[in-house]
Amino acid sequence: MMQSEEWVSQEDEKCRNERVARLNWLASIAPPNEGWIFHGALITYYLFEEARYSYVYGLFFATIVLGFAFIEHTLASLLYASGRSDLERANVSLLFKEALRRGWLTKEDFDKLNQAKKIRNPVTHFRKPLDKDTIEFRSVITNKSRYSIIEKDARNVMEVVFHLLSKIAPSDGTDAD
Repeated sequence: MMQSEEWVSQEDEKCRNERVARLNWLASIAPPNEGWIFHGALITYYLFEEARYSYVYGLFFATIVLGFAFIEHTLASLLYASGRSDLERANVSLLFKEALRRGWLTKEDFDKLNQAKKIRNPVTHFRKPLDKDTIEFRSVITNKSRYSIIEKDARNVMEVVFHLLSKIAPSDGTDAD
């Protein structure tokens, strides 16, 4: 039986190049960073960090769930801080609509957030076998591996995370868009 240290070493060696490539991709889409601001207290920061870490290490379902949780926490905290305490536990669709109404999001941003929600939902909510939203169904229809679909979905969610971060976390001392 393989010892824990040996297993970790083998995993590190086997997956290193893919992790480096994913980290480089994240760095390429990250907004300039002199010290980002995370709204929503420490949990929002950790959701962001753990989503990034999960993506680099190929934990794609974790990336989807944590990345989307970051999006939801961020929007809810911004709305709460702006006086909308009634949205503290609101459905994420209401958060998206209110952020759009306030001009914080463009229609394109709104659509990207909804696409991320569409990716997240079958991961966090049961779907019957071969429902059109399941990974298996999408794999059969597109003739792509389930792994590649999950990886692409995680990448899509991270693109949305970093896009939202670029809108709400200016790093040069100026106001966000």
